[in-house]
Amino acid sequence: MRQLTRQPMRLPGAEPAVAAVAGVCLLLVLLLGLTPALTALTAHKGMTLVPSALGAPFALPSLRAVPLGSTGWPQLLCEDFAAAVLVAAAVLRMRRHLRRRPVASRPRRLLAGWTALITGAATAGVWRGLVTARMVEAGPAGWLLYGAAGAAFGAAWGLGLGWLPGVAALAGHPARPANTDASPLLARQATTDTSPPPARPALEDERP
Repeated sequence: MRQLTRQPMRLPGAEPAVAAVAGVCLLLVLLLGLTPALTALTAHKGMTLVPSALGAPFALPSLRAVPLGSTGWPQLLCEDFAAAVLVAAAVLRMRRHLRRRPVASRPRRLLAGWTALITGAATAGVWRGLVTARMVEAGPAGWLLYGAAGAAFGAAWGLGLGWLPGVAALAGHPARPANTDASPLLARQATTDTSPPPARPALEDERP
């Protein structure tokens, strides 16, 4: 007797899309951790320093191995943790989209990757804002204000750079969505129905 084995359905392009979004987010935080890239950004885009002058975190969190300038190791570890939070939140956002809409269209997939960076940057911005509030010894209202400012400016940076992971989220997207409307009952009958065809009834005028 033939034993049927049920194999789990694999989402089309799920793993490549998640890996691509995670890779782009990791590349962004690594790029901001490089001193030449950070110097070029502040030199050509001086307006990006205005929120930092008001106490908001600068850009996206940077992933570095050694402290930058006069910053100490505690601040470095906080920034590295914020970078990890950004990547993790972006991955969770992308996976949630793929589980809910495994065969979504390309514009939806691009929008999901875009919002993945917004979610990650806003979540990391809350942490960075709380770290800033701790450094300036702010009161309860200050903690709330710094956290909200970190989330807002982090989301703004994610909105500006979100097209990068959005394009990366299209990795592995099928040209045509898979046909998932086939009835499993029909497929099971096709594989298990081994009965012989019915015999043709004999006609009355047939002679032996």
